[in-house]
Amino acid sequence: MTTEVTGRRCARHVEGRLALGFIAACVAAGCRDQPPRPTAESAPPVAASSPAAVASASSAAPPAPSALPASPALPAPSARPLTEKEKQALATYKAALARGRLATKKQDFKAAIQAFSEAIAADPSDARALAERGFAHLTAGDSDAADDDFDAALAGAGDPELRSQIWFNLGLLRDRAGDVEAARVAYANAHLLKPSAATRGKLAGRSTCTVEVRKADLEGAELVKEWTELLARIGTAEEAPGEATSEAAARERLCRPDSRWADSPCAGDPPWVFPRDYMMYVHHTNHVVFPRKPDGFLVVNGGHSGGWPAHCHGIRSVSGSVEGGLLVVESNFNGAGAVYDGEVDGEMRCRDGASYRERTFYDPRTGRAIVALRWPAGSEADVKVQGGELVVSGGGCNERVRLGASASPSASASANVSTK
Repeated sequence: MTTEVTGRRCARHVEGRLALGFIAACVAAGCRDQPPRPTAESAPPVAASSPAAVASASSAAPPAPSALPASPALPAPSARPLTEKEKQALATYKAALARGRLATKKQDFKAAIQAFSEAIAADPSDARALAERGFAHLTAGDSDAADDDFDAALAGAGDPELRSQIWFNLGLLRDRAGDVEAARVAYANAHLLKPSAATRGKLAGRSTCTVEVRKADLEGAELVKEWTELLARIGTAEEAPGEATSEAAARERLCRPDSRWADSPCAGDPPWVFPRDYMMYVHHTNHVVFPRKPDGFLVVNGGHSGGWPAHCHGIRSVSGSVEGGLLVVESNFNGAGAVYDGEVDGEMRCRDGASYRERTFYDPRTGRAIVALRWPAGSEADVKVQGGELVVSGGGCNERVRLGASASPSASASANVSTK
């Protein structure tokens, strides 16, 4: 079963003004001069007063192609001679990038965003243009747009130094939104990729673990007592309770095979994952259902998929398990094609966003969400339950989170949850 999760948005209001300049971030993050990307020119010097911006002077490895390229790819010159159309696209890209950087230097962020958008239209997955437009959005006060661009830039940036600088800017974005833990994780990722005085300063006295640990504002599981109540809670229009007044009829409606999902949601041992369609938007929510003994269910909202345009899906696989007497919902978010980039020549286009993993732990007696963890895809971090503690190791982590008495293999609470 798969579903999509919408990325966390930072608050729109960014108090104060982030200082300008791409060269300053290079100094802060300790980047070195790199040979330029074959299809782009090096960044011009830009005045700055703090390490707030993405370092444009650093080069990215050639990014992965866009999910729906709206313009011809720009091949490396050594591959073959450029066609006239490709030469025109390259010239458009260079000119737009230069205009965007000049406008940023002049603090004309509206013009900078327009210019960088033109550069991205010529080379849709260019990580530097995306990152620089993200900075322009951020300084203009549009945190949501900045977050989207930074996520997409991370997906396309192959150079560790450039990735470090993008993570540093994400940290600034999340700091300004008041999300202290998310900011710490962003700085930790920047530090892991390229340690610098700037990252050490931001992490002074704080963990360098790249796993984000959250205990507040988590959505708990919902307890329902019967199949009829479960049908009313998660059933679609086609499965509306209607005359399904018996437990057997309600279970049949929820568990019958569906050609869209190939198998019955109730196939195999629980916990079960129920993807439920909603209306016309190719949008569904995955409900993870844990049967309880002797009866009843704990229902967890496992995340969303689709939306409008349904074309741009960030897919996450969702599964449930019981570990150390706790209920666990795990998801893997694949950011491929997850960011909508408007319409070009009447055609919808998607860009890649960042990919990550999540694990959320629930108390099986009450359904309370105890702790949620998120870390970037590809991280070496490992998460496990040991003797009432959540142990996070690898990837710069050496953390232990106390979970409480129920988080123990011998806890009686584990007997309340059916895994068969």
